[in-house]
Amino acid sequence: MDNLGLGLTQTLKTEQNLSPQMLQSLALLPMPLLELQAHLQGEIERNPALEMPTSESFNSPSDTSYSPTPESSFDSPLDDSDGQSYIDSSYTAQDRASSDQYSQYDFSSISGFDPEASDRKQEFLENSTLSGETLCTHLLNQLGEQECTQPVYDVASMIITSLDSNGFFTISLEALFENKGFSPLDISTALNLVQSFDPPGVATASFRDSLVLQAKLSGMSEDDLTNFSKIVYDHLDLVKREKYADIAKALKIPTEDVETYVSILKTLTPYPGSSFCTDTISSVIPDFSVHNIDGSLVLDLNKTGISSLTLSPDFEAMSQDKSLDKETLTYVRTCTNQAKTLIAQVNLRFQTLYKAALAIMDFQRPFFLEGPSKLKTMSLKDIADSIGVHETTMSRLAQSKYVETDFGTYPLKYFFSQGVSTSEGENVSRNVVKDMISQIISENESLSDQKISDLLLSKGIKCARRTVGKYRAELKIDSSYQR
Repeated sequence: MDNLGLGLTQTLKTEQNLSPQMLQSLALLPMPLLELQAHLQGEIERNPALEMPTSESFNSPSDTSYSPTPESSFDSPLDDSDGQSYIDSSYTAQDRASSDQYSQYDFSSISGFDPEASDRKQEFLENSTLSGETLCTHLLNQLGEQECTQPVYDVASMIITSLDSNGFFTISLEALFENKGFSPLDISTALNLVQSFDPPGVATASFRDSLVLQAKLSGMSEDDLTNFSKIVYDHLDLVKREKYADIAKALKIPTEDVETYVSILKTLTPYPGSSFCTDTISSVIPDFSVHNIDGSLVLDLNKTGISSLTLSPDFEAMSQDKSLDKETLTYVRTCTNQAKTLIAQVNLRFQTLYKAALAIMDFQRPFFLEGPSKLKTMSLKDIADSIGVHETTMSRLAQSKYVETDFGTYPLKYFFSQGVSTSEGENVSRNVVKDMISQIISENESLSDQKISDLLLSKGIKCARRTVGKYRAELKIDSSYQR
């Protein structure tokens, strides 16, 4: 038998490490306007090196073609699929700790201190509308309290920022971590970690997966969880009609057990993120608008309530003043680096959104000119490739965003949909087909899915009965039997 012993081995592998700055930039992408405003409000309160000018320096030119102007150059595309550095990397976790240590330092006695900068900040804060805590913020706060390896932390951060407002994935795990260099063990560990956070049921693919996860986290036994899962995945329609005996017969269990599972089901939340703040609680604030003015499409990026951040000239000058004592100089330089990083991140967020908006306007030109019936099939990858970012970046950017048009205000995700074939061999957006199904049912509620399929075919739309049923369910319309 060979002797066993300890020894050193050397291996070479490729691994991607996301800096804290990159993670924060990824967190800014899905933020709607109100959440971004609240985030900036907190940063302004903490960092005296940030200033709010009276006029905005970031102007979005109105254009009908996809050609960025010199005023809004995009030389640093945000692409989280590689390790490209696109922001100031001089700010580290140690800098943040140093900032907290000297946060109570009094700068009022320093020569050159500008008291009007504080007044400008206060004016911004008083005119801001603070939104409540979002699901993303709630989960990231919990992640910050965990003890885990850096790769697991990075994976968990990417998972959290990829969830929609309900707590569900907007893109598969395979696509999210494609070519990222993370090990399957790190991804699995991070997923389990996030799924253990409050509220229960987050980081799943659908409400059914969420319900099963919530039951599992409650301590349900393996056998009970198996039966419960079958009810959730296969028999929710029977639960809705209270056909418990039919469920019991299908699962070969007592009816009393089915009633117990249903009573547990009623205590769970199908959409775990619904209790958290979103940008739709009081009103929808569009992130950009596209309007037809005299036959030309005009794009306007909305920055209402968010002035352009600038670095305080006084702090920038003090960061080079070697006559200051070491303690003061350290704090000044830390605040300055933080301010530069945040300014770059916010500008990059708006620049990326502007590029995407231009590409969408160009791709969906018939929609913006003629209306929803002209919506074309379009995928996240189409726009991501067009503006030079990764598909996961586009997925984050599309979250919680709205577009104001001449035909109403739509979620940005409305424009991303798969197609349905027509009799002429063309593709029609499934959102258009869903609108047609809704219209048909409103005119005749007694029509079955097959009848609706036949009507669509008469209009040149090939949509099978099962597909009609799927779209009808997504519209939350009952079957003809229930109607």
